[in-house]
Amino acid sequence: MTKSVSERLADFVQRATYENLPKEVVHQAKRCLLDTCGAVIAGSYHSTSGKIAQNYARSLEEPPKATIIGTDIMRSPQTAAFANGIAAHALELDDGSRHATYHPGSSIIPSSLALCEAEGKTARDLITAIAVGYEVSVRIGKSMNPHHYLKGFHPTGTVAHFGTTAACCQILNLSVEETVNALGLAGSLASGINQYEIDGSLVKHLHPGNAARNGILTALLTKEGLTGPKGVIEGRLGFCHCFSDRYDISSITKGLGSEYDILSIYFKPYPSCRYVHYANEATLNILNEHPLTPEDIDQIHILTHQNAKQGSDIPDYQTVLHARLSIQYGIASILVRGKAGLQEYTDEAIKDPKVHEIAKKVTIEIDPEIQKLYPNPRSMIVQIKDKKGNIYSSRVDYPKGDPENPMTDEELTDKFIDVTEGVISKKRQAEIIENTLHGSPDAPVRSLMKLLRF
Repeated sequence: MTKSVSERLADFVQRATYENLPKEVVHQAKRCLLDTCGAVIAGSYHSTSGKIAQNYARSLEEPPKATIIGTDIMRSPQTAAFANGIAAHALELDDGSRHATYHPGSSIIPSSLALCEAEGKTARDLITAIAVGYEVSVRIGKSMNPHHYLKGFHPTGTVAHFGTTAACCQILNLSVEETVNALGLAGSLASGINQYEIDGSLVKHLHPGNAARNGILTALLTKEGLTGPKGVIEGRLGFCHCFSDRYDISSITKGLGSEYDILSIYFKPYPSCRYVHYANEATLNILNEHPLTPEDIDQIHILTHQNAKQGSDIPDYQTVLHARLSIQYGIASILVRGKAGLQEYTDEAIKDPKVHEIAKKVTIEIDPEIQKLYPNPRSMIVQIKDKKGNIYSSRVDYPKGDPENPMTDEELTDKFIDVTEGVISKKRQAEIIENTLHGSPDAPVRSLMKLLRF
């Protein structure tokens, strides 16, 4: 009898060990861990969403088993994963997959950290869980995107549930049958829609937190005997059919266990939507050759793909989150201030009238040739016309952080130090870097979590 997709994924999860993972996969999982820890620390301190999640956690009376990062409080692993998942996504610093249109780190790593801490697991268990969580969810996301996203769903809230569930089943050493049931539950809990793109509301940050919490919930409920459908992914009424108009089921398990999608993850140098990064980089390329001032600029035109147009064409940004998603704001900030970092995404910064003036000059168009290439590459062309009629253009296919244009370990470390500056001491920064990138596989996860509790 042919195995279902979830049965084949469960086989992979159950067989995976730290020792049989390729060395480059282990290393990449550690890079994802460091990068996400930085995103959570920064989000716990700088974001409204992170503070709201912390206050919610404080209101609960639960056994102190897992750390709410950036605080001195501990709650249930579900609540810790929820709060830390929200903080991880709140500043748009988290890693992503261009093929799955999805940010895996902001849910998989918070759920894995919380459950490993509660269960007394080691770094070996944590890294293995992260690796399988990324693999399962990115493969599912690849199979149905961009159509899942274009239909209005936020994969960081939907697809993420399969990743957190796989990671938590690995941590709890659940059987293949139990893992299949847990994945079945994940399909029913998966949720998240993109209406926040219209008004810039903070609900976007809830999505990975919800997936992080639910990954632990599905694993624990399955352990108690709750069942889910084996055909949850490919079935007639399964996840792919219900959530996307087009999908490729066979791609989910092709090369499973020998090819690893975690190696295709990108990392972010800017605290904004990934589509904005293409625009920022192209604008900087132009400025490096032609030092234009805001007063020189007549028009800015962008050619790109449908996903970027749908998600990031926001000239009239209303909130900080709106600005993080807006290509117009990113370009305008670069042109007016020369940068678009954390300090440029505050309530005060987004009100700058000079930036607004430039943002209104930006138009975005879907280019048929670029669309044909999507998602590899997800190209963007920025054309700046000055008031003399000169047009300057730059095309970006692979912005900094893509596998084709990677951030080195040193660059990821520099990013971690930059986003956590003023939040934790230099000594603690160094200890977290050592524990995540270079720590022993036998080191208890609780040692890392102590460094994240402050």
